[in-house]
Amino acid sequence: MAADNLTAEIVADYLKDHPDFFADRGRLLDRLSISHQQQGAVSLVEIQMRRQRQKIEELEEDITQLMSLAAKNDRTFHQLMDLQQQLLRCDSLSQLVTALDGYANNIGLKSHIFLLDQQYNKWALEAETHQRFITNHLNGKQAYLGRLNRNDRHALFGGDRFASDELSELGSYVILPLVRKESLGLLAFSSQEGGHFQPEMDTLFLNHLCALVAFLVVSITQEDDAEINSVEKLSCVNES
Repeated sequence: MAADNLTAEIVADYLKDHPDFFADRGRLLDRLSISHQQQGAVSLVEIQMRRQRQKIEELEEDITQLMSLAAKNDRTFHQLMDLQQQLLRCDSLSQLVTALDGYANNIGLKSHIFLLDQQYNKWALEAETHQRFITNHLNGKQAYLGRLNRNDRHALFGGDRFASDELSELGSYVILPLVRKESLGLLAFSSQEGGHFQPEMDTLFLNHLCALVAFLVVSITQEDDAEINSVEKLSCVNES
């Protein structure tokens, strides 16, 4: 092929197909150089060594991040296992909420539970508010992570149930649907830090926790209903 017909792409493709081209051409390699903005002309060997060092540094950073993530996940796992044991010993919604609050406080968060069953006024959630949040922010997703606008914050956390500092505009939230055959409400954790909960975060552990909480809510409410029915029947017998 004539030199006039050579293009940069052809040369590049050839070198890619023959990575050992410079193995026996040391003198040619020494004569080649590439202009560098800061360091002037540098050899291909220097560039290759620099790129290798950069790759090694990037790999070391990745390994460090993975080790840090593994350690964090290990702590999170053990914390959630401890919480699970506490939750399984709960006999009432008040005890369940207390256990969730304790777990959240230990990791610098606030926990919140919202139930569609209106007999639990302290944690009651209007069906319309629930449906609007599901439609706008979940819509098939397992969790919402990030900040909330003013309307959403006050729809969920407004009123007298929560302190004003829990409604921080700069805070972030993770909100999960409580479902056990049917929708029960929402489980949420909030942070004063706007970047604490971010959309790309993994929610595997929280999804497991949410499933357990939903199961316990149903179990506890069924026991409460059975106890109420038993008391009512006993009252009717006594009256007769």
